[in-house]
Amino acid sequence: MVRISGRAKKRKLNRQFGRVDFLIVFFLILGSLILGQLFRLQVLQHKVFSVQAAKQYNIYHTVIAKRGRIFWQDLSTGENLPLVINRPVYNFYVVPKNIKDAQLTADILAELLNQNKHDILPKLEQYQDPYECLSKGLTEEEKDSIVKILSQKKLDKTIYGFEEYFERYYVEDGLSAHLTGFLGFADDGHERKGQYGLEEYFDSILRGQNGLILGEKDVFGRPIAIGKRAVKEAKDGQDIILTIDKNIQYEACTSLQEYVDRYGALGGAVIIMNSQNGKLYALCASPNFNSNDYGEEIAANFVNPAVALEYEPGSIFKPIVMAAALDTGKITPWTTYLDTGSVRIGNYTIRNFDGKAHGTNTMVDVLNKSLNTGAIFAMRSAGAAVFADYVDGFGFGKLTGIELASEVDGDISSLQQIKEIYAATASFGQGITVTPIQLIAAYAAIARGGTLVRPTIIETIDDSFKLREGNRVISKETADTLTMMLVSAVQNGYDKKAAVSGYKIAGKTGTAQVPKSDGPGYSEETIHSFIGFGPVGNRSPSFVILIKLDKPTAVRFASDSTAPLFGELIKFLLNYFEIPPEE
Repeated sequence: MVRISGRAKKRKLNRQFGRVDFLIVFFLILGSLILGQLFRLQVLQHKVFSVQAAKQYNIYHTVIAKRGRIFWQDLSTGENLPLVINRPVYNFYVVPKNIKDAQLTADILAELLNQNKHDILPKLEQYQDPYECLSKGLTEEEKDSIVKILSQKKLDKTIYGFEEYFERYYVEDGLSAHLTGFLGFADDGHERKGQYGLEEYFDSILRGQNGLILGEKDVFGRPIAIGKRAVKEAKDGQDIILTIDKNIQYEACTSLQEYVDRYGALGGAVIIMNSQNGKLYALCASPNFNSNDYGEEIAANFVNPAVALEYEPGSIFKPIVMAAALDTGKITPWTTYLDTGSVRIGNYTIRNFDGKAHGTNTMVDVLNKSLNTGAIFAMRSAGAAVFADYVDGFGFGKLTGIELASEVDGDISSLQQIKEIYAATASFGQGITVTPIQLIAAYAAIARGGTLVRPTIIETIDDSFKLREGNRVISKETADTLTMMLVSAVQNGYDKKAAVSGYKIAGKTGTAQVPKSDGPGYSEETIHSFIGFGPVGNRSPSFVILIKLDKPTAVRFASDSTAPLFGELIKFLLNYFEIPPEE
C-alpha cells in the first residue's frame, strides 16, 4: 500500500477545488451572457422583433385618403365648379403564372401598348410571378380601350388586371396655378405634399387621414379567413370652395397676359376684390405655369407676385399720406401750397416726375397731377411720426392673412428713421416695400368707409363665410373725402383711361422706379401700377382692382398701360353684375 503524504493530499484537494472554481466562474459568465442576450432580445430589441414577427404573420394594407377637392364659382349661374379634382388613373399589369402562351400574349400586348415585344416577353416568362406591371398612369379612356381590345382578342381575363389610384388634376391648367399651387413631393421624395398656393396653405386639411386594414396570413402568405381583422377607415380630406369666379378669373388673366405681351413687360399681377366683404373674385400673375406639369416648369414662376413679392409702389401710395393729413385735420382737399418743382432735404433734391414746377396747387391737384412735392407737403402737414402710424394702421408691414402660402409683409422700417428724407420718399411710395395684396386691402378700407377688411379667397370649408372686418383706420368723413379726390384723379387727371362713362370711378396710377441691384440709387426700369375702385356711391358691390406690370419696355407711364386695362376690367365687371349707370 502506497501512502500519500499530507502535503500531497492537500495539493490534490487544491486542484479539485480549482477546477470547481473554474467551472463556477465559467457557468456564471455563460449565464450572464445568456441573460444579457435575453435582455437584449426581449427588452432592448423587443420592438424590432415584434415588427418582424408581425410582418410574418400579419397583413397590412394602407387605405389612402382622397385629397380634398377645390371648387371655384360661377356667380352668373350660382354654381360651384371643380377646379382641382382627384382623377382616377390606372396601372396595367399581367399575372405571368396564369399565362399559358407567353409568345402569343407578348405579341398582343406589344402591339396594344406600343412597346417592344422583347421587353415584354421576359416579364411574361416569370411563370411563378403573380404580378408584373407593364404600363402606368393610364386614363380611364385608355383603360376602357385596352379592355375592349383584349376582349375582342379573347385574351383570358385572369392574366391581366388594372390597379386604380388617384392623381391630382388641375382642370384649368395654368389659368389659376398661382392660386392652387400643386401637389408635389416632400424632401424625402416619397410623401406627397402640397406646395405653393392653396395646396400648401391647406395641406393638413386637404390631405385627410389614411386608413389601415390589418389581418392575419398563413405561412404561405395567404389571408386567414377566420383570423383577426381590424379596419381603420380612411378620412378623406375636406373640400374647399373659393370666392374666385371662373369667368372673372379668365377675363382678368387673359387680359393681363395680353398687356404683358403688348408692352414687353417681364410679368405682372391682377387682383379683383369686393371691397365690402374682402372676397377676391380674381387673382392672376404672369409669368404663369401649369400645375399638371410642374416638373417641366421654371421654379421661379411658382412664386406668386401678388402676395409673395414686395416692391416699391410709387405714386399709388400718395392717397395713404393724404389719408393721414386729412384724418388729422391738417389739410382739406382745397388746402394749397406752392410747387416750385423740387424740395431740398439735406443733401437730397426731390423733384416731380416731369421735372416741372406747377405753381399753386390744391391737394386735389396733387393727386390729379401726381405731384411728389405735394405728397411731401401733406406728410409734413401731418408729421412724419403720424404718417408712419397711419401707414402701420393701413396694414403695411404686416401679413394680411390671405389664405395662400408664402405671403410676405413688406418693409416699412425706414419710417422709424429720424431723418426726414425717409418719410419724404415714402410719401410718394419710394424707399418702402409693400405687396399688391396689402395695397388692395388698404384701398378697400377707403372704399368701404374707413375700416379694414381681411382679403379672402375662401367661401367655405366646413362653415359658412365669415366677414373678417378689421380696425377703423380713418373716419368715414375722411374716407368719403379721399374717395372723391380719387374720383377727380380719374376724371380730371392723368388717369382718364381708367374711366367708364356713366359711372364714378376712383383710382390712382403709379410709375415707380426700380432700385439698382448692384448699389444705391434707382435704375431706368420702372414698375407700372394702377389701383382703383367703383362704382362709387351707395350701391353694392363695389370692386377694387389692382394692376401691376413689371418693367415694361414699350410704354413709359402707367397712365398709358395699367389705367386702360383697369378700365376694361371694371367695365367687364359692371356688365357681368348688371350694374346700371348713374342717371
